[in-house]
Parts: sequence; C-alpha cells; structure tokens
Amino acid sequence: MHADLASKDDFDKAINTDSGKYVFIMAYEGDVPEKADEYAKKFEGKVECYKFDCAKAPRAKDAHGITETPCALIYKDGKLVKKVPGMAPSEMKEVGQMLSA
Repeated sequence: MHADLASKDDFDKAINTDSGKYVFIMAYEGDVPEKADEYAKKFEGKVECYKFDCAKAPRAKDAHGITETPCALIYKDGKLVKKVPGMAPSEMKEVGQMLSA
C-alpha cells in the first residue's frame, strides 16, 4: 500500500532515507489510479511506496516538474533516479525491472 504524503516535511523524510531501498512516489490528481496499490504490493519489503494528490499540493507538482498525472517519481539515497509522466506502460515495465533488481 502507498502511504500518504501530506506535507513537504513528509516528502523530504520519505526521499531522504538511508535504508538503501528505492522510494516510489506516485503523484496523482483526484482519484488514485485503479492498480496503484496492487503495484505497491508487488514490491512490498523492497521499495518504500508513497502517494500524493497534486490537486491538494499544487506547489509540490510545480516543484517536482510534474506535467502529467499520474506520475511516478523514483528516488534512491535522496536522489531522483527516474520520473515517468503519465506512467506509460512501457516505461513502467522498465521501472518494475529496476525496482526488482
């Protein structure tokens, strides 16, 4: 399951982890995409999964250069390693492979 990020502080704490795990953040507007939690469960224990509603956090949307939702942001050791605007299936397959490694 994805944990909600309700503030900039929550976001900063989520990405600045030293666990060595990837951090997957799903940015969406309005309704959470249908298969989001199913996707998160697939990587349970390997990846920290979070979500935030861009409609409630427009400054976060701008700050992270999110141009299309849903959008996947993948971090490791506090650094953005991949952004997938629109969560295109071909790019999400690549993300899945990266997160499974």
